[in-house]
Amino acid sequence: MAERVRVSDLDFVYISYSEPNKEQNWADLKNKVPWAKRVDGVVGFDSAHKAAADIAETDFFISVDGDNIIDERFLLQTLDWSKTDKKAVHRWRAINNVNGLVYGNGGLVGWDKETVKKMKTHENAQTEENQIDFCWGVPHENLHNCYSKTVINASEQQAFVAGYREGVKMSTDKGRPIPAEDFKKVWPNNLRILSTWCTVGADVENGKYAMLGARMGCFNTVIESNNEHFKIRDLDDMELYYKDQSPTDIDTDLLMYGNSLRQQLDMPIAEYDEDESRFYRFVMPPHINKGVQDREY
Repeated sequence: MAERVRVSDLDFVYISYSEPNKEQNWADLKNKVPWAKRVDGVVGFDSAHKAAADIAETDFFISVDGDNIIDERFLLQTLDWSKTDKKAVHRWRAINNVNGLVYGNGGLVGWDKETVKKMKTHENAQTEENQIDFCWGVPHENLHNCYSKTVINASEQQAFVAGYREGVKMSTDKGRPIPAEDFKKVWPNNLRILSTWCTVGADVENGKYAMLGARMGCFNTVIESNNEHFKIRDLDDMELYYKDQSPTDIDTDLLMYGNSLRQQLDMPIAEYDEDESRFYRFVMPPHINKGVQDREY
């Protein structure tokens, strides 16, 4: 591979599963990236990404999640392999449409095909740290720039599952649940992200379901741990879990789990109404992009 490559010369692979907005987002991607390819309905995160590597024709390719809308400015960028390790996973940030967070969750990801084929994560994991995400067991380049929006609120279930999965992940130490007595040792940035998921979004359609999911994910991982945190790697399991919970009084449930997290973990979460959520996102400093391969920290 050349030491420099234009993003527009790379294959893009859209990886979708059961997202209610996946066809709309696929149409948007094809309009922006006509050469994009698609993997749809493959069970398992590891297997789906291996399927993406199989259909990609370039040695390095970009994956786009089924709930992601890309920023076309990304197509104008050029990658310089003297700046980052091209064998590592390149993860750019996305802005979350419910809470305004800008971080790696749901963002565009660059993959070396050989790295994908060799990795064993999620349903194929052989170590605990690889059971629920790629980021702890596969070499990563976590990058500063934001080139997409992750839209997670097309249905109540989608919002809840997105929140629950992040609630679990942010309550672990490299995939291992953090005991309640050690919760204060959680990485500060993870706590900031988790608290925002739990607090912000009441003004957005289905936003409260994302908030409830995050609160329940944290509660079930830290306070009443059932050692089933790894189930977030299985979207079918998550669908069944949501249907089993079937929240009917969202405000009561939010307050109940919020009180538990505040009282038992001293978590800095608040009960924002619609106006307060809207104001929070308004005063968040805008994310300013730098170089395409500048790292997060």
